[in-house]
Amino acid sequence: AHLSDSKFDADREEIIRRAFDAGIDAIVEIADGPLEWPKARALAAAHPGKIWWAGGLHPYHADEASDAVWKRLADIATDERFVAVGEIGLDYAKCPVPRERQIEAFEQALDLAASLKKPLVIHCRDAYEDLMPVLRRRAGRLGKIPGVVHCFSGNAHNAAELVEMGFVLGVDGPVTYPNAHALRASLEKIPAEAMVLETDSPYLPPQSRRGQRNEPACLPEIGKCLSAVLRRPPAETMPIWRSNSIRVFGLNPR
Repeated sequence: AHLSDSKFDADREEIIRRAFDAGIDAIVEIADGPLEWPKARALAAAHPGKIWWAGGLHPYHADEASDAVWKRLADIATDERFVAVGEIGLDYAKCPVPRERQIEAFEQALDLAASLKKPLVIHCRDAYEDLMPVLRRRAGRLGKIPGVVHCFSGNAHNAAELVEMGFVLGVDGPVTYPNAHALRASLEKIPAEAMVLETDSPYLPPQSRRGQRNEPACLPEIGKCLSAVLRRPPAETMPIWRSNSIRVFGLNPR
């Protein structure tokens, strides 16, 4: 989630309370750029045992990448509640940062994650043709659990190859959209054990909240839809997805 987003300024604590009331017992707060890192760290510190955080350079921030910026992230990543490097990755949809610069920053982020021994949260939009070769070159050096491909939107071949590499696929609100036939087809043969649920709040709300602000309490709707895609009951899949998140990020919710 992105709970530090200004869209939550008026009721952030209420949103967090609703998430816990909905049965969610752990949230990973994602900080996409240097200005967001201290906000995410503070939010996690205010909710010990409930909220953890990840920091990276989203493709939209890739032109900010420098040795000094990566060192700053490495320094703040010593925080005990820091669990992953991300979002990082490639975005060829609308991102104004040149593709070559995005790839360069992504490679640097992979190096940082390896040095920190932390999993990744990878953002990829319309860029799997370049993402996959980068990850293939790193095969064997990504760690036992490399991380999450956030809001997966690739094809069935991408899905299978990423899972073979050890990644888990993050599934968000778009899986609930009536026209998301291709996405559901890409996921239907992937085992639940290779997925995690996400909301990307306040973005990408599930179908029942289209056009509205998304929030972590919407996670059960996403889980119910994905369970139907996999033809398994939510009572069976939801505990799996919770365990996957705990395993990937090393969480200890209480």
